[in-house]
Amino acid sequence: MAKETGQRGFGRTDSIQENDLKICDLCGSLNLGTNSECFVCGWHGRFERSHDVVRAAIEIAVRKHGRLEIQYLTDIQTYRETAPNLQARFCAWIDRIWNWLSG
Repeated sequence: MAKETGQRGFGRTDSIQENDLKICDLCGSLNLGTNSECFVCGWHGRFERSHDVVRAAIEIAVRKHGRLEIQYLTDIQTYRETAPNLQARFCAWIDRIWNWLSG
């Protein structure tokens, strides 16, 4: 399993949005956007970030596991919870508005 150090995280798993996630182009695993490599296969290359594809992957993960939990998105041994800073909250707010307007 791939290891990451110093990874920034989220305070709660229910605060994870589609724009916080990405999909490994090599193995197809759903990953936190903050992962520098796929936590399943160690891929360092391109990740899919399309909202429609990520949304579909979230739905599959929820059907498979019952809910979306942090251990399905990253290596929980290297995951650190952090409170989102003002810039991160502002960017997430802009992303939600953009998604709402374009959706």
